[in-house]
Amino acid sequence: MRSTAFVLAAVLATAWSQSCPPDTPENSDLAFFPDREQCDKYVQCKDGVATEELCPNGLLFNDLLQNAAYPCGYPNEVDCGSRGRTQQPEPTENCGNAWGYFGSGDSSQCGYFFNCVAGTEFLFNCPEGLAWSEVTYRCEWPDQAPTCDAAAFLGVQCPAQRDLEAEALFGHLRIASPRNCRQFFICVDQSPRLNACEEGTVYNPDTSGCDEPEAVRGCETHYPREELAAIRERKALAAERVARRQAEFEELKAQLAQRRAAGQL
Repeated sequence: MRSTAFVLAAVLATAWSQSCPPDTPENSDLAFFPDREQCDKYVQCKDGVATEELCPNGLLFNDLLQNAAYPCGYPNEVDCGSRGRTQQPEPTENCGNAWGYFGSGDSSQCGYFFNCVAGTEFLFNCPEGLAWSEVTYRCEWPDQAPTCDAAAFLGVQCPAQRDLEAEALFGHLRIASPRNCRQFFICVDQSPRLNACEEGTVYNPDTSGCDEPEAVRGCETHYPREELAAIRERKALAAERVARRQAEFEELKAQLAQRRAAGQL
């Protein structure tokens, strides 16, 4: 009986490898079909011949793609449904699979991630204050990255009790950064989010706003003297250009008004 079943399975496998499923679209040179149990396995039907294929290690078969040249995608793009099995991982030092995006694995070190391509690791940094999210595969606010401890990552904790007066004045409570005079945090639902004053200024906790370095105790020398002078010079020149363009615009408006009054327009 066992030998009969084995022969039957072999016959079915041979038939499957030589012909495409009956629901293959007509006039289709290339089509893909999901495996019933394994999410990174699929059947490729090309020129009437069906073959079993595996996605690269770490990628999954996306059965929602239509007319795609390549059917495998990253896990955040694929809903496996009941196809819960996958091939054995092929991890590297910092990546769980040969292909994919992976965080640091440390909830207090959320500001970078690894992109693994065929087992080769590439390190990327998020913009300062943002954290890698293994759900969205993007850099997000730390409180929106599920595996990130926002307080440990940013080095600051928002008060458990809301400050209604500060929220009424500024929209959110603001907290000075313990690491950088230019930076401050706004508390959104008791979670800190990093912000920064414009170049050449620092955060003033007494006013909850940005100020000149000389006006904030402990931050007077945040910028080297030569750097601060250069920043202020650039700002002054930029302000002059803006003022000049505004004056030219106002003059043009006045000329147009005169021409209208004279009936020339």
